[in-house]
Formats: sequence, structure tokens, C-alpha cells
Amino acid sequence: IVEECKNKGTVAIDTETNSLNLEKATLVGISLSYNEEKAFYIPINHKDIESGKRLKEQLDEKQVLEQIKLVCSDSSILKIGQNLKYDIRLLKKYNVTFNSIDDTMLLSYALDNGLTRHGMDELSYRHLNHETIKYKDLVGSGKKQISFDYVSIDEATKYAAEDALITLKLYNILKTRLIKEKASYVYEKIDKPLIKVLSLMEEKGIKVDSKYLHKLSKEFLKESTKIEKLIFKITGKEFNIGSPKQLGEILFLEMKIKGGKKTKTGTYSTDSGILEDLSLQGHEIAKLVLEWREVSKLRSTYTDALQHQIDTNTNRVHTSYATATTLTGRLSSNDPNLQNIPIRTDKGRQIRHAFITEKKYQLVSFDYSQIELRLAAEISKDENFIAAFVNGEDIHSSTAKEIFNLHDEELSSEHRRKAKAINFGILYGISPYGLAKQLSVTNSEAKNYIENYFKRFPKIKDYMNFQIDHAKTHNFVETMFGRKCNIKGINDKNFAVRGFAERQSINAPIQGTAADIIKLSMIEIYNCIVQKNIDAHMLLQVHDELVFEIKENTIKESIKLIKYIMENTHLKYKDFKVPLTVDYGIGNTWGESH
Repeated sequence: IVEECKNKGTVAIDTETNSLNLEKATLVGISLSYNEEKAFYIPINHKDIESGKRLKEQLDEKQVLEQIKLVCSDSSILKIGQNLKYDIRLLKKYNVTFNSIDDTMLLSYALDNGLTRHGMDELSYRHLNHETIKYKDLVGSGKKQISFDYVSIDEATKYAAEDALITLKLYNILKTRLIKEKASYVYEKIDKPLIKVLSLMEEKGIKVDSKYLHKLSKEFLKESTKIEKLIFKITGKEFNIGSPKQLGEILFLEMKIKGGKKTKTGTYSTDSGILEDLSLQGHEIAKLVLEWREVSKLRSTYTDALQHQIDTNTNRVHTSYATATTLTGRLSSNDPNLQNIPIRTDKGRQIRHAFITEKKYQLVSFDYSQIELRLAAEISKDENFIAAFVNGEDIHSSTAKEIFNLHDEELSSEHRRKAKAINFGILYGISPYGLAKQLSVTNSEAKNYIENYFKRFPKIKDYMNFQIDHAKTHNFVETMFGRKCNIKGINDKNFAVRGFAERQSINAPIQGTAADIIKLSMIEIYNCIVQKNIDAHMLLQVHDELVFEIKENTIKESIKLIKYIMENTHLKYKDFKVPLTVDYGIGNTWGESH
């Protein structure tokens, strides 16, 4: 097989493991395919389901890995994988390194972002009209589920060899399309080089203080119990606050609060928007339910769950970054999701203090300042907007002065707050009704604010119209770096569907360009850290923020280097009028570094 791989110069590779948790996973087998006629499965660690002993009719792990190592490290052989980051991370545990790679998931993402999901099953059906063998059919589900090492070798062979064969077939279709459709840039310059960076970040993980988390969990439980009692005091009876059905009945039937809306299932909606409205109207119970939900969610999602996700050998948690799930090219974080910890609430900040650093290291958080507004100015080419950033003005104060026609001495914090809501609202295609609700003003006042905004920043309006028209004509919009964001429903007859698609077409080029820029910076920073042999590790990416663990004695030079790269890397690829600025904070915890 190894000789054939060398002759062909291309091989699809896939690994099977006994766990989806990479820190605990053991290699069970490897599948390979180097032509579209055949594929192989090499079983290594399958066990007898009765005795739990390793089956004899398998190859020796050490011998197999020696050969696999030769294939993977040989840069003359192209290794193709479907979500290859997983296989790279797994095989690294066995001292196998990859040179020369391609990834079918990322190829699909570069071509059909927004049109389909990019998993093996979806791609196989979409491009080959082939239904793949499902993982669940082999391992079962629920209490009867087994791990892959207990699947019979015959069954495993059919499943695993199919994976490698399908990957190779998909590659031959998608790579041809990538060249034909001129979509190589984003794939070759951004998404593919990022695989190595993300696999190292995931492997490194971030240290967590489990004692602190345990203490916080107890505090959150105490607080949610206290809120529960206050709610029950108002309602005069106990009920399940977490049940939307029961809550809806209490609020709108028993307490007879006006404003109840029924869902398709006939139950009252109790989503956060409705509760926020009721809270603004002065209903104390709605305010308390929102507080209860926040505390309960933070406890179950973070303070409780994180304690079970800590690697006991390293005291670190290892998030996994999904690279092909968002329309804009943003990364998403899973198991645990470290991108959704609220930053603006006290409790969210308390959770961030659970993420700590090793001795003699500091956590340093770098954050792009108002990158989306800066990019809106850049892409729209609005002179007034650009001038505010070039002159280093506070953009919300500048906007407030422009749309409310104020002098410096007349400007108040309330004006700035409104201008901030308008600045960000416009980028997300906010309606006068939506803005009125956010600012607690009348619809006509909100309409005036938006009209004044467009008078002062006319090219922002032109940009919005252009993107919507482009999406309606071509069904996609693009980032400044050419990432294609396919927009579904832009010509839909349904007003709500069409409105959502229009907002996507306005926002995706801006948010997507920001995502491309931070990815380019991550690649550049990684290369610099390796070349200069700096004792600094990139740990987390949270939208516009990068978190590093840096050795104290190199902190000054590292901060200078990272900040410079983040503020300037994009200039290697494009001319920009608007400067990007990066703020940073240092601390012993992630919370302190803000």
C-alpha cells in the first residue's frame, strides 16, 4: 500500500477511534484509498465484545504506525482527509506528523458555503448521490451503544474503507471545481494553513481552576434558589420555571398579564424578547425569570459542565474549533464552547476568572477594537466614516454629533449610547421598529435617527443597497478576501425569510472580512512564534479576540510582535484606508486580562 501511495502521489486517509474525545481517544484502525476503485481498512485495536480482549486477526500497531509515518511525513504524497484536523491531532499522539495535505470539508466550505452542510454524509449524497453507512448503524445508540473498538472487523472495514473512498472521490470533484471557479485563494491562503494552527491550540488547551468553579457553582445554585423563592412568592405557588409551557400558563392565564402570544403548538411563548418586554413594562416576575435563566444556564453550561471536561492529567480543557459551520467564516468552539461566555455581565466575567495560567506565565488577551465598524467604513468608502477612524475619534461620539447635530459640549453619555446602538444596528439591518424598541423611543423617532444617519453617511446606505442587489442577482456576497457567502432566500416571497436574507447580505461581507483578517493574523503569529522560538502559546480565539499564554520574561517583545501582526497583516494582501487597532490586557486569569 505504501508503495502504491508513493506511485500515485495521493492518498485519502481516515482514522477510527474508540472515543470522540481526542484527549482520551485510542486509535482503532486506519483506512486508506489511492484510487477510485479500491480502499483498505487496517484494523489495529479491535476487541472481542464478549471477553474485551484484543482480537488476534489484526496487524501490529507499531508496524502499522511505522508505515503510516512514512506516508504522512512524505511531502511528495498528498494526504487528503475529511476534517483532517481530527486525524492530525489523533496521530500526533503516536508521533505521526503530516506534510502536504488537503481537506474535502474545507474545499466544500470554500465552494458551497451557505448552500449545504459540509459533513461526509451530506457531501456524499450531494456530489455522488450515495448514501453512506451511518456510524450509528454500527455502534448503536443510547444505553446499548458500543465504542468503535467493539465493532466487528468486517463491519468496520465496510464503514471505514467507504469513508476513505468517498473522501478521495469528493476530492477529485471539489479540487477540480476549486480551480475552475477561482475559489483557491481563501482555501489555500486562509482555511488550509489554519488547520495546523488550530490543531496546536486545541492540543494545548487552557488551564482551569476546578476548585474555583466548584465554589462558583455552589454560589450560582444558592442564587437561583433565592430567585426561585421570590418568583414563587409572586405567583403564590411552586412550578417548574424551566418549563415554557408552565411558565406561559402562570404568566398569561393565572396572573392574566397582557401581551401573551401563542406558538404554533398552542402554548404561550416565553422567549427572552417577550420577557424583556414584560420586564420593561414593570412586571417584576419577568425580570426575575430572566435572572433565573441566566444563572441556571451559566451553572449547567459552564460551572458544572466544565468541571467534567477538565483533562485530569493537565488540568486543562481542550475546546474543538469547527471550521466549516458559519456563513461568515467565523470559527465556532465546541465541547466546551468557550465563545459564548458572556463578557458584559458580572457572572460571565466571574466564569472567565476560572481560566488560569501556569506559573511564570501570564494570560494576555488581544482584541480588535470596533473591527466591524472600521470594516464597514472601509468597504463602503464613506468619507465621513473613514475620517472619524483616521483621525482617531471616538466613533460613537462622532456619530452622535453627526446625527443629533451637536457640538462637543452638548454631547452626553445618553447621546453616545444611542449612537452606539444605531452604529451596530445599521450593520445588522435594524428596522425603525427594532431600533425604537432597543432605545425605548417612538417608531417615528427611530425612523428619524436612521434617516439622519444615512444623510450623514450616505455611502453606508449605498453599500447596503449594493449588497442586497448583488445577492438578489447572484445569490451570494463576498468578503474583501473573496470568501463567497451564498445567501439563501434572498428572493423569497415570504417577507420574514427575505428580510433575514437581506440582513445577512449586508452583514456577511463585514463580519466575514473580520473573520478572514483574524485568521490571517493567527497564521502569521504562529509562523513568527515558531521562527523566533518565542515561549508563547495561542490558546483561544473568541470572535475578535485572541488569548495567549506567554512566558513572563518574553512578555514585552511578544505583546509588541502580536499587536503589530494583528494590526498590519491584512495590509500584505489589500490596501486599507482605515487603520485597525488592537487593545490588550494582561492577567493571571482570563477575566483579569480584560
